[in-house]
Amino acid sequence: MTVGPTELAKVVNRMYWDSDESVNRIADQLDLSKGALYGMIEPAPADGTCPDCGSSLSFGNRTARDRGLAECAACALVGEPTDRIPSTALAPHIPEPAPIREPRVWSGRALAGSLVLGVVAGVLISRLFRRR
Repeated sequence: MTVGPTELAKVVNRMYWDSDESVNRIADQLDLSKGALYGMIEPAPADGTCPDCGSSLSFGNRTARDRGLAECAACALVGEPTDRIPSTALAPHIPEPAPIREPRVWSGRALAGSLVLGVVAGVLISRLFRRR
């Protein structure tokens, strides 16, 4: 008897959600890659509805379920089913970009000094090549 993709997905979800087996072990038992296994896992329903939009809540993985962090697929609210924590509040802090520095303006002395150094370097290099 051959197991089809729908039946395999049901087995994957049952093994994932109803056990504490590691993902590696489940993947090994079913002869799947971890990526394929994760691709078959469907979110588990959570109790309650989203306080913002009224849609149903679910847990994306076992860690979220264990921590009680349900998610609304419709509006991306994340938190306990009774909390009102927008997912943007859980995002890592993004630092402000560094201020843009104005380009350096060369003073007359700096420009003259650079010009003299360039001429001296040119003269030394030309003498070096003439001797050879």
